[in-house]
Amino acid sequence: MSDEKRLLIINTGGTLGMDPKKTAPLAPGAVAERVLRHIPEARELANIDMQVLFNLDSANMQPNHWEAIARAIAQKVDEYDGFVVIHGTDTMAYTAAALSYMLTNLGKPVILTGAQRPIAAIRTDARTNLVQALELATCDIPEVGLYFSSKLFRGNRALKASIDDFDAFASPNFPALAEVGLNIDIRHGVLRRPTGLFHLQTGFSNKILSVRLFPGLRPESLMQLLETDIKAFLLEGYGAGTVPSTERSVIPFIREATAQGKMVTLTSQAQTGRVEPAIYEAGCLAIEAGAISCQDMTPTAALVKLMFLLGQFDEDPRRAARAFSQSIAGELTP
Repeated sequence: MSDEKRLLIINTGGTLGMDPKKTAPLAPGAVAERVLRHIPEARELANIDMQVLFNLDSANMQPNHWEAIARAIAQKVDEYDGFVVIHGTDTMAYTAAALSYMLTNLGKPVILTGAQRPIAAIRTDARTNLVQALELATCDIPEVGLYFSSKLFRGNRALKASIDDFDAFASPNFPALAEVGLNIDIRHGVLRRPTGLFHLQTGFSNKILSVRLFPGLRPESLMQLLETDIKAFLLEGYGAGTVPSTERSVIPFIREATAQGKMVTLTSQAQTGRVEPAIYEAGCLAIEAGAISCQDMTPTAALVKLMFLLGQFDEDPRRAARAFSQSIAGELTP
């Protein structure tokens, strides 16, 4: 049929394509054969091709792998109507955020999915996740999304919420883009639309450090980090964005880091809600010292955004700081 959609599955590894009787990764050719053999019904949805980029445990995923996935999509964006990326669950949200920043003015669906159990296992979520991700990839959803257990989330709004549930991902501060049941319910009102020509932007810096604050943290340990080449810090504070400000205060660290031209961003250890440090004095002091609120970004999206912005601005924290509070791909609510 001339109007049949063309989809490309890009395999990067993960549990979905594994042999359930073994823990070692399969050879790339074996992955493609195994996956396509178990989803014959998907051929009714579209003309499907598969490309095996690599076969990694997602714990080994690095920024160069994010860029390889993005380039594979950009090189074939005119050949296919949609893309499905098979990925391990552990770092899927990081990759989804990275792709959302790199694939600027994306006009087609790019949907990441995976599984908690291999596709060849008797009791598996892999077949359902993959077939439904493919069906969503035939729809008018011009975003990077993450599909798992009946819900399609904006890629840079998702995080892994469970180690062993089939319903493994959540989107704490943004509604699902679509839900799949007897019908597919797409929330067209929240979808992003391209505002210009598609283009690819690569480049990430690894001169970032995430620090989880906790009662008893020694501020002098943070001060020692200022002697390294770290350009930006992501502080995981408490509640709406509070930090220790009296005993064992981290305010001097924030002030000194900012004075040295480094970035200090402030997120929360709470999963839902918006970081609004001005609500409490401890948060106000952090902002006055130079910290930048992550607003309602997930820590994952904020961390990858820091890496991306520093990569775009030649590791200049001041230029990155000016762009950090602006939405790149719907990762925050203005």
